[in-house]
Amino acid sequence: MENKELIGAQKFKEIVDQYLVAFQDRHMYFVHTESQEAKSKTCGFRVRRFENILYVIQTGGETRFPIGTKIISIDGKTFDSISDLERNALRESYPERESWESILNRASTIEIVNESDESTSLLVNKYDSIPLDSIHTFENIEVDTLLLTLSNFENTDEIVSVIDELTVKLKECRNLIIDIRQNYGGNANSISSLFPFIFPVGEEPNAKPKPREFNCTARNSDLFIKLCEDTRKIKITNDKATLSMLEFAEKQFRTFRGQGFVRFDFSNYLEEVKKEFVGNAHPNNVIILTDCYTASAAEEFVAVCKQSSKVTVIGRATRGVNDYSDLLAVTWNNEYTFYYPISRLETKTEFHEIHGKGIQPDIYIPWTPEHLQKDIELETALELMVVQNR
Repeated sequence: MENKELIGAQKFKEIVDQYLVAFQDRHMYFVHTESQEAKSKTCGFRVRRFENILYVIQTGGETRFPIGTKIISIDGKTFDSISDLERNALRESYPERESWESILNRASTIEIVNESDESTSLLVNKYDSIPLDSIHTFENIEVDTLLLTLSNFENTDEIVSVIDELTVKLKECRNLIIDIRQNYGGNANSISSLFPFIFPVGEEPNAKPKPREFNCTARNSDLFIKLCEDTRKIKITNDKATLSMLEFAEKQFRTFRGQGFVRFDFSNYLEEVKKEFVGNAHPNNVIILTDCYTASAAEEFVAVCKQSSKVTVIGRATRGVNDYSDLLAVTWNNEYTFYYPISRLETKTEFHEIHGKGIQPDIYIPWTPEHLQKDIELETALELMVVQNR
């Protein structure tokens, strides 16, 4: 209740979001099925911190200031003081990895500095949230160098189709750059057909992943089994790797239903997959670009790729959300949906002062405002490939 009246959908979602932040699990989130009248509102821009300034790195609905604008305070408070009060909301302790969006979405005013170093106080307007662009593209950026950009792994059949289309080029090119800096995850199996080009002849992915326990409560098992049945019924995907993994996992949940946390043994399944695995000589070099926005299934992809002698990872550590993973969803009245993880690593990832729990790159490039002017990671990748090809 608020002022003796029922609170609105937006306010209710904000309250639940603030409650969930305390768990510090980015694989747990609450979604409102939005009508046109009750769309979630945001500040209309995204920021990234460098030292004691927030830089606008993306604009959505907000048009009063451009990318690169400096923000020096929120509601009259410095960022150091906000950090002390809102540590959980920021999610991370290292400035370049902090998440300021939830704080800005609740803010009333910001103080910005223009190119002439003049400061101005602005009210924070609210805008309809804008869906993230889904990008699955490839292009030749230099002779013998392909750039594959994947912003998510959600549309399995589309991603499989892109890789199929790319196959002939992959067999001939010397260099492959995979940009997953903005990839928030999806279906890890959607990208499996790329692995034979990631690994050279004679190498293969490790068939013994980190031990993971699955919470096989009756409800979780029933929800997962229904998810598998719906996937087959609606034909969400025709990808054989995805359907095979779902079939294996479904058998596990049927077997262990109601038994709580159980370690699933993937060894036999993965050994069968390995029997058909053959690496390729081309591309000769593979570089993967990552950032703290690289999350979930995209992190699994990075972890597998780092096993290959072809691969170099450049950028910043991934988000580090996979200690708890494999999401299910519960929906109420076709209006609110709660997503939550049902598996956990037996041995949790250690926290690093700079990189958090993310997968660390081979070549770490700290984020600076210069990134707003040029693509430093891509430039570094191209320079490295010149050396590798000598």
